[in-house]
Amino acid sequence: MSGTWNWLASTRALQAEYFNREFPITDPDELADYVTENHSAAVVELSEFMQEVGWKPWATPRGWVNRDAAVGELVDVAHFLANLLCVLDVTDTEWETRYRTKQEVNRNRMRSGTYDGVSGKCPNCGRAYDDPDTICVPASQSLNGAMCAFTRIAPTN
Repeated sequence: MSGTWNWLASTRALQAEYFNREFPITDPDELADYVTENHSAAVVELSEFMQEVGWKPWATPRGWVNRDAAVGELVDVAHFLANLLCVLDVTDTEWETRYRTKQEVNRNRMRSGTYDGVSGKCPNCGRAYDDPDTICVPASQSLNGAMCAFTRIAPTN
């Protein structure tokens, strides 16, 4: 293999060629079904991945990995994740940019030494204030208390 591979563009092409699927999906019922089917399939594949890893605290031995089978199951997960990203019309460039941005957010959280996974989140919707797409405002930065853009309700303090 050589050259640059565009994961999502390839997924769109596969969906068009073999399933006659074009994006965006405009019919509401068809969209709901497609999202549900791909979400469910991804969850099932993640469960199948867990069968290839010795994770159970009550079983011995622990800590084993059937690497080839585990990677195969995660490839299946990625297939269904790619389908969901295509529904949202995400491009390979957007995915890479957002993924790298989120990695940097996570690095900054760990570097801070104060990240606890709770205190930096909106009390209404649970989104982290430092995530790039979160537009909720903590009480310390608002005259009206915490503001949650997701619920569009100003919570009481």
